Amino acid sequence: MKTLSKVLSALLSAVMLISLSGCWNYSEIDDMNIVAGVAIDKNKKENNLQLTVEMVDTQEGMQQSQASFKMISLSGNTIFDIARNMISLTGKKLLWSHAKVIILSEEVAREGLIKVIDWYSRDTETRADVFLFVSSEKNAHEVLNLNSETKTIISYELAQMMNDETFTSTAPVVQIWDFIDKLESSGDNAIAPLIYMYEKNGQKNEHVNGTAVFVRDRMVGKLNGDETKYALFAKNKIKGGVLEVENAKGTPTYSLEILSSRTKVKPKWVDGRLEMQIHTVTHTGLDEAMSAEGFAGEETIQAIAERAGESLQQNILSVIRKMQREYHADIFGFGEIVHEEMPRTWRKLKDKWPEEFTGLDVKVRSEIIIQSTAKSSRTIKLGD
Repeated sequence: MKTLSKVLSALLSAVMLISLSGCWNYSEIDDMNIVAGVAIDKNKKENNLQLTVEMVDTQEGMQQSQASFKMISLSGNTIFDIARNMISLTGKKLLWSHAKVIILSEEVAREGLIKVIDWYSRDTETRADVFLFVSSEKNAHEVLNLNSETKTIISYELAQMMNDETFTSTAPVVQIWDFIDKLESSGDNAIAPLIYMYEKNGQKNEHVNGTAVFVRDRMVGKLNGDETKYALFAKNKIKGGVLEVENAKGTPTYSLEILSSRTKVKPKWVDGRLEMQIHTVTHTGLDEAMSAEGFAGEETIQAIAERAGESLQQNILSVIRKMQREYHADIFGFGEIVHEEMPRTWRKLKDKWPEEFTGLDVKVRSEIIIQSTAKSSRTIKLGD
């Protein structure tokens, strides 16, 4: 609701400024539909594309305490053609500058995204900071249709989720400019967050978790939420989240809150082979100890930190191996790092980087520093 209020206030202010300046080509807000977000699906019946638009209902929204919305869908051969033809359905021009999200169906993503995002990136009325998602539902528009149940503007909710994603680090935060930048790079594959629907207390809600992996502009696979977290460690994109740590017996017992993390990636020649050396240093706070035994014997803060570091190291290497063996997708930007630090080497490897990445030697070293134990340095003791 706060996001909607800011959008409407900014829009009204802009219109007032334009009208006071006597500009000849301004449009009244009543003559526009504010686009909040879009979903793009494959229309199998007509073998073309279907565009679904979620719009802010400015008339109803200003008369009620809760934001209102409108939905329209239209099919066509190109996104630009569909967007223009929507004017005949709404009777008003669509204002794209306040759109927050683009949701793509998995089917569209696997067929290739250039044809559906080229117009959005090229048009002067759209913005490059819109968040990109791939839907794990059958159709992308199902996610936007949740507004009929939640009575909220789903696109603005999703944008807020992405702003808060650093607290969990289970999905990448990707804006369309960044996605296109990766498509144009020969040493860094693109990714996008996955979005699902789940039901709670009889009501469906949206959930962002996991990663869609791309080779060129086609989706080739997925990572779950945990795998995504470890991939973000390798990419130096971790700002928050939680690490679960087992006790000495192998039982999940401790929760470490990530306070800060730094990853350094260095390419080196070792015995005639290119090797990527990854070093992570993560500062954490011990926020949970599911044990009544306290830190007795060998179960010290240092022992927990060492075990956490070993686990993190293994998990980062595991997700890198998965990218190498299953998807052949350098989502970590190793190629870009080689390009920056070893330009001569990159000139030799550039044209065959996908093959080089698949067989690349990778070494990971992870350090965990537990710098606080929250409000208490001891666990809860049970009485006799």
